[in-house]
Amino acid sequence: MLKNFKIFLLAVVANCALFSTLPAAAQEKSATPEKQAGPYRSLVIKNVTVIDGSGAPAFGPVDIVIKGNRIDSIQRADAISRAEAKADHVEAKPENSPERVLDGRGMYVMPGIIDVHTHINFEKDVPAEYIYKLLLGHGITTVRTFNLGHLDPQGMAEERKRLLAEHVIAPRLYLYPYWRDTDPAFSNPQSAREIVDRWHALGMDGVKIFGKPGLWPDVFAAISAEARKNGMGLAVHIAQDGVYPMNAVRIAAEGASTIEHHYGYPESSYLGRSIQELPPGYNYSNEADRFLETGRSWLQADLNRLHGEVIDSLLESSRKSGFIMVPTFNIYEANRDATRLSNLPWHSTFTLPSVMDSFLPNPSHHASYFYEWTSTKEADWARAYRRWLDFVNDYKNSGGTVAVGSDSGYLFEIWGFGTIRELEMLEEAGFSPLETIHAATENGARVVKNPELGLIREGYLADMLLLSENPLADLKILYGSGVTRVGADRKASQQFPLKYTIRDGVVFDSQALLRDVRDIVTKAKQTQAIKK
Repeated sequence: MLKNFKIFLLAVVANCALFSTLPAAAQEKSATPEKQAGPYRSLVIKNVTVIDGSGAPAFGPVDIVIKGNRIDSIQRADAISRAEAKADHVEAKPENSPERVLDGRGMYVMPGIIDVHTHINFEKDVPAEYIYKLLLGHGITTVRTFNLGHLDPQGMAEERKRLLAEHVIAPRLYLYPYWRDTDPAFSNPQSAREIVDRWHALGMDGVKIFGKPGLWPDVFAAISAEARKNGMGLAVHIAQDGVYPMNAVRIAAEGASTIEHHYGYPESSYLGRSIQELPPGYNYSNEADRFLETGRSWLQADLNRLHGEVIDSLLESSRKSGFIMVPTFNIYEANRDATRLSNLPWHSTFTLPSVMDSFLPNPSHHASYFYEWTSTKEADWARAYRRWLDFVNDYKNSGGTVAVGSDSGYLFEIWGFGTIRELEMLEEAGFSPLETIHAATENGARVVKNPELGLIREGYLADMLLLSENPLADLKILYGSGVTRVGADRKASQQFPLKYTIRDGVVFDSQALLRDVRDIVTKAKQTQAIKK
């Protein structure tokens, strides 16, 4: 029994950045099908409706055949397709004795969600298992992360190998370590090139720049050139300490793969000034000051220039180098309504006490600055949001590429829930449901530079979600806490439409993973109560 159990686990966390195929031994059937199983020699999802991630409308029913960790075939089973096949004397090829069949009648399948801005910042009181199961339980099969605990790049590489060796349940990981070291080498263009090469040799997938020294123009040029030479990505958080002269237009033109958040866009549009107007007593090191004024930068933007020259320049960078926008709308939402975010209904069940404590006002903790957050500040952020949302939607409508990132783990946003909230906020910006799912799937695959992810397509990696309701009708069905349905009789029922998360052909019971998370939170609260 133990031998068989080890065999099926071999592919649970296979990372496509490291492996393109699975070992033959990994094709054995799981010993615990109630929580996870596979990959299978042959898995068939029958009579399901497909949302393929490309932006195309849903179609079906189809039978999806998965062999190992790949989509082998998609066989249309609708009446017209059957009639045409019969007229052409083409017989459907039923899969002979599949190891497992999932009945998809009345259900929907879509690609696994790709969250391209995450922090796997696990520690003693926030176990990695908690984060990973929250992500997979919300259908997030791939993440681009900027940290693994507090490990350096070599430690990140070793941890990813450990996850593979020990068969840890986790999403596929793409690693982008931070460029914000105090070592002088990180401020020198020549040594910067050497550092990028060293990170590439360790297997890092890209570099994450957060303010200076990475935003010194000469250092940025060196990092960008070396990353491009190595085929690595370059994610840039244009912190306020470096936004002049390195605004979004310049950063994109000089080689950023992605720009994170909202920084640098309004500053690119200024007329009558080149640097944001700030109060005389402003202190960048005071986060209450910083997060307020970075939002207010949108109120100083020139809207005509923002929606004209700035978008045109970003589109040109997209055509030349593949630049992609990663807004992370959700992570700043507490700035426009701190009370709502701090009282989200799932906090009581899914948020660890230590995580909630990290969100609460604390001048010495990052992103915990709500100790004097006023209605006026929230109103300014609400006005900023309207401009930001409209800008991103206009960029998308003009042909720009937008992907999904959540930055969860801060500002009352927890893993998984923050990602689904980001989908809702793309809709608020003006994205249609099809455009939103496209951003969360195929566009995410472009960010991580994997041409075998993000679509339900033959030959692609078998990452997909099986849902009992249509996500195009309501993205809320993806929340791990479920969705409340109330009938005309006023009776409420809680539905949990995300049934299975499939990653690399491994079938996870999404709700079983989330039950594990609830147990982790319950035990942590019991331990906390005993200590008190």
